[in-house]
Amino acid sequence: MRNTLECKNNYSCISENKLSRDTEFLKYELIYPQIIIYPKCIYHNDYDKYKIQKINEIIYNDMITFKQSIEKAAEEYEKNYNKENIKYQYEGYMSFKVNYDKNDIISITTEKYVFTGGAHGMTYLVGYNYNLKTGEEIKLKDLFNKGVDYKTIINNSIKKAVKQNAELFFKGDEGFKGISDNQKFYISNDGIIIYFDIYEIAPYYVSIPKFKLSFKEFKKYLNTEYICIE
Repeated sequence: MRNTLECKNNYSCISENKLSRDTEFLKYELIYPQIIIYPKCIYHNDYDKYKIQKINEIIYNDMITFKQSIEKAAEEYEKNYNKENIKYQYEGYMSFKVNYDKNDIISITTEKYVFTGGAHGMTYLVGYNYNLKTGEEIKLKDLFNKGVDYKTIINNSIKKAVKQNAELFFKGDEGFKGISDNQKFYISNDGIIIYFDIYEIAPYYVSIPKFKLSFKEFKKYLNTEYICIE
């Protein structure tokens, strides 16, 4: 494992693609990313285009699953609609952000919002963390040096943050008890962002709880083969 590594930007070429629809009972606008594998992009000689395409397919398929779910829900609503009731559109939106693109690692998040009636809609965040050379998904444990008890480090950091803002979070059995083996996260340019679904550890008005582990603060624990600390 390399403990020192020069920071290198990938300069990935990311295209913005959109699917949209607006009908009497359904409206959606889904904007999703695609990592371009054309020769003009800087990594075309370094990376296997088939591995890059596999990453694209994972993100695309997740978008299609989301689209189909709101289409199906809207169809059911239209079929059972009673003209005496208030009419509304089922809505779905999706956007994305490239949060980290260095040292052959890319971290993209998609944010999905869906409204199917009720008091409010729901927002979902999904992190896609991949090694562009190998095509492998990056796990949270990969970002830490071998032998590091990363769960304890992260848990202690989150517990401290929760304690400082206790009024925002659930308490007791409904509150934060520790990260999971498949904890959701993404990488930013200056830290690892641990996040939770709405209602998972806090009320709806808190939205998606996020906790940052700063690269500088936790530097000694981090695997700099993946993490670029400038």
